[in-house]
Amino acid sequence: MRKTLRFGLISALLMLALLVVACGGAAPAASSEATEEDMAEDEMVSDMMGNPLESPVLWERVASGELPPLEDRLPNEPFVVGPGVLLPEGHVDWKPGVYGGTLRTLHFRPDWNPDIFVGMNESLLSAPGLGVQGIRGNILHSYEVSNENQTFVFHMREGLKWSDGEPVTSADVAFVAHDIYGNEELTPTYPKRFRTRNAPDGTPMTLTVIDDFTFQVDFDAPYGGFLRNLTIETWNGWTELIRPSHYLQQFHTSYVDLEDLRPLLDEMNLTDEWNQVFTDQDCLSWHVNQEKCIVSPVLTPWQRVEASEPGLLIFERNPYYHKVDVEGKQLPYIDRLLSKLVEDVEMVNTGILVGEADFMRESTGLVKIPLYVENGPAGGYRHQLLDMHVDSSSIWINQTYNDDNDSNAASWRAIASDVRFRQAISLAVNRDEMIESLYFGYATMPLQTVGEELSIQNVQRANDLLDAIGLDQRGDDGFRLYPSGEPFTMLIEHGAHAPDLEPASELIGEYLKEVGINASVKKLESSLWAERRNNNELQATVFWAHDQGWDNNWTSDTIQRAGYAWWVYMTQSPDSEMAMEPPQWVLDSFELDKNRWGSVSGSNEYNQYKEDGNAWHRANLPEITIVENVKYPLIVSVDMANVATEGYAIAQNFAMEQLFYVNPEDH
Repeated sequence: MRKTLRFGLISALLMLALLVVACGGAAPAASSEATEEDMAEDEMVSDMMGNPLESPVLWERVASGELPPLEDRLPNEPFVVGPGVLLPEGHVDWKPGVYGGTLRTLHFRPDWNPDIFVGMNESLLSAPGLGVQGIRGNILHSYEVSNENQTFVFHMREGLKWSDGEPVTSADVAFVAHDIYGNEELTPTYPKRFRTRNAPDGTPMTLTVIDDFTFQVDFDAPYGGFLRNLTIETWNGWTELIRPSHYLQQFHTSYVDLEDLRPLLDEMNLTDEWNQVFTDQDCLSWHVNQEKCIVSPVLTPWQRVEASEPGLLIFERNPYYHKVDVEGKQLPYIDRLLSKLVEDVEMVNTGILVGEADFMRESTGLVKIPLYVENGPAGGYRHQLLDMHVDSSSIWINQTYNDDNDSNAASWRAIASDVRFRQAISLAVNRDEMIESLYFGYATMPLQTVGEELSIQNVQRANDLLDAIGLDQRGDDGFRLYPSGEPFTMLIEHGAHAPDLEPASELIGEYLKEVGINASVKKLESSLWAERRNNNELQATVFWAHDQGWDNNWTSDTIQRAGYAWWVYMTQSPDSEMAMEPPQWVLDSFELDKNRWGSVSGSNEYNQYKEDGNAWHRANLPEITIVENVKYPLIVSVDMANVATEGYAIAQNFAMEQLFYVNPEDH
């Protein structure tokens, strides 16, 4: 505490001095009658004070020579943050911040906190808020596009450094392109985002290194959406194209002999599978919560460090982070992040209620707002209602369901593949009731992807459609039968990813019973849910969809849960045991996306393809959106500043480096 107070006093003195200078005043001249004791005290204070443009927690490390001065740690042209930069103008009352404090949050899966992942997901390019309008540099400094959207020249930030102080150069790009993506042992399937038009069968990119800080990427056809893929698509981060070659080369057999890796191979009980050793050391953007990222150099605002007790994730500031504010102060403002492991999503919300979280978005829910309001004052937090970047919950009917334990799987596929079945499901849902009971009125009908006609509950029409597709027989219990006379059942299995998935699933199950569908609902642990999805064993589920901010998931990406075996056929291998050849309407979605990816994001051509995708979605209902435009409660400390009041809640995660505590000594 004494150290905190000392730094607080020093910061206050610095701010006072800066204020005097800013107001045109001059520092008072030293008195000629100053005593030797005064002079010694002044010298001691001067030694204690470091650069006011960096956090005081770094001062001792700089003074000892462990860290170079700030000017040697920043790139020649840092990324400057101010009003309207990380978040659109007007979305936050932006102010220059003060240093200090620990941001507390919670997670319920070991080594995975999604709020921290997004908060540290530095993309190669960026745009204000969440989207693709006004794309500019971030990790990369700038770019030019030419040759009909086929050639991209990128300029790196000269002087940018990894968290261990080593320079970031185009050699790090070449290492990814040639030694990782070009090595079949590490990358059996070349990433489609680096294939022409983001297509699984597109031609891989060609990389040309121009100099230490300039490189060129070429495609054999227009691929204007490549910029989006480096900005926001599927939360892509810097590791998509830049990784620390100076660190990773020691685990790559193009640079070391296999025998040099023998200790690590033995430790992992491997023979000669060096690629597994490499992967075990390769800290990708998705891995920032994992232990391997403690030692791997990163480009994030904070980096994970060792914790003293199990379940804790602790992150400390990266002294080489490339962003500064308009006053030249290196970001982030907050010194540490700390996340505590709890049992499940409900315990996350319990932790929020008792004041154990200073920031939480991922596991919050509108259904919890009454509790947030009631407990906020005592817990020292407040909630800010912002926009949800996804359609909060959607009904996914797996049209390729193929569970070997279900003798009716083939009959199910025949029914589920009829669009009239999906239309009937949509018409059975009482969205008005769900909007009021689950979302407190903070949602609208899904007009973009379902349309008004199929959004309004119409039980009679739903019954007529179900009768027309062959489900016109009923058993003694009143529930529908397959044409064969077997009972028609529908199992909705949902995960525990968000608080509204369970009540939404339960309500949907009740609505379906009203039209004679014997639907049961089962909650799965999130990893089991993912395992069953990947094995094509989910008959139906309720999960979010449609990333509104960056125009994703409208077309081909919906196929992953609408027909998993079709997805395998199109994105992995037609020869896979799980693969099923998709119908024409599914093939159309991939063609739509191929054309959209060829256009420049945000252009008139791009926007038209987006509207074509919406029309395709309304016609085929690959999934059934329940509601659109849902609000999202963001939980923040009452002392936290630079918090958004408008826009997408997750956009605030992407701007965590500008958050600060008004009273950091209390945190």
